[in-house]
Amino acid sequence: MLQPEEVVRQLRESGSLWDVAPGVSGLSGRVAALRREIEEAIADIARAETPNEWCTPAGVSFETLERAKYFSSFPQWLSTASHLSGDEAILHSIASSDSPGRAARSSAGAPEIALPPAVCYNTYAALADSTIDAPLLMTAQGTCWRHEGERHSPLERGWAFTMREIVCLGTAWDVKSLLDRGVERASALAARLELETEIVVASDPFFAPSARGRAALQRIKGLKHELVFRFPDGRPLAIASFNDHEEFFGDAFSISLADGSAATSGCVAFGLERWLLAVLVTYGVDPADWPFGVLAGSHRPSHSGAIGI
Repeated sequence: MLQPEEVVRQLRESGSLWDVAPGVSGLSGRVAALRREIEEAIADIARAETPNEWCTPAGVSFETLERAKYFSSFPQWLSTASHLSGDEAILHSIASSDSPGRAARSSAGAPEIALPPAVCYNTYAALADSTIDAPLLMTAQGTCWRHEGERHSPLERGWAFTMREIVCLGTAWDVKSLLDRGVERASALAARLELETEIVVASDPFFAPSARGRAALQRIKGLKHELVFRFPDGRPLAIASFNDHEEFFGDAFSISLADGSAATSGCVAFGLERWLLAVLVTYGVDPADWPFGVLAGSHRPSHSGAIGI
């Protein structure tokens, strides 16, 4: 096994990984193909749960985050999107500047939307103020943004990263059933890849004092679990999470069951780049050493028996 820093160093030296900012990385070549294979294997797990694939927006409204009480929970992570003014004088000034990039950066307007810190916020917003007559399962994949400052590390902790989620709205039993199946299927994929993992009780890093009690409650009630891979030095890497939100989002977005009670929600989430890093730490960066064929899902044909070639 390699340490993650060595994996990143070798990928950079080969030109397979590069950064445009701390925590914002690109991939090319065979390692990019390996990531796509992992993406398809995780998508197979989602498809086994539901054919209801959503394409969620690339941005999320501040109103949605406010309704989800995000600003008392995780404001330390939030990134926003803005654009240049349409004022011609400003645009001419930027175009004629010795450093147009720097001038453009200082001329950006106030943000109108936020960049999604998780996929599921937009799914709850889409269902706001509605009643569901039966358990609702959906899946979506998207780029998520969480700015963690000096903690950023390529593939391990990105400012921008890719998340696949499976979301359930229904009764408490419906949600528990999804989470139990998610644990089983995610653990089975890790076993196929011969990744050494374990399921641990976890909690979210709530920010405000008024919200930190929710982290303790998560642990006490066992509402959040993670599938954890360990680096050679024993440091943990959560590659999937299984989250029971109880009625929190049902209440926040007025999503009701047929009997008028608030819907229970939960999600299974996979961090694609972290799965990729776990595979590369285990097998190295040489495609000849990768676990050929094990990612071929039962719901689709195998790709010539090789991963990333």
